[in-house]
Amino acid sequence: MEQQKWLRISGVVLGITAVTLIIFIASGLFDPHPVGELQWQRPLSTQTIPAQSEQIIWLDETIPPNDFSVQLTAAQQSGELDSGYGLALGNDDHAFIIMVTPTGYVSSQWSALDPRPSPLTPQSWPHVRLDGQANEIWLDAVGGMATIRINRELLWQGDIGELEGQIGLYGVSWGTTAVVDFQQLTLFHE
Repeated sequence: MEQQKWLRISGVVLGITAVTLIIFIASGLFDPHPVGELQWQRPLSTQTIPAQSEQIIWLDETIPPNDFSVQLTAAQQSGELDSGYGLALGNDDHAFIIMVTPTGYVSSQWSALDPRPSPLTPQSWPHVRLDGQANEIWLDAVGGMATIRINRELLWQGDIGELEGQIGLYGVSWGTTAVVDFQQLTLFHE
């Protein structure tokens, strides 16, 4: 009799705990949050990446001097699958680049003129959306440390130092022409 009472109480406590956790998860309590407050959102446009080329299209927006988050939403519209697109931060000599490919690969690297080794060499990532679906590239920069998320899933964390310069759009094609629909850029900072 006493054992049945404890089983009922344990079942009720377990049920309440499960429902509470489900409510917390559904409310987004454990989801990542950007650094700082929303500063602006900018609609972007489609860009053509010429065959066998690499380009950074620097925007007028500059990198904030303090901690920040930047989010880019983009999708390959058409063309070469052996290509990539993403986010660039810095300048022509020293840019930090985060890239996804239409075939499900990701990387983070420094531009060709920067001697630092790539923090994240190209590798497949199961959270990259394929078949022309939009991908969200999200970078948090806090005190020289970066956190990169692809479609809100943690990809990499590490030291990138202080970033200075502008925010840009990155594109590369190792084959024929590729067309990328750069959709939106959002900046948060303290």
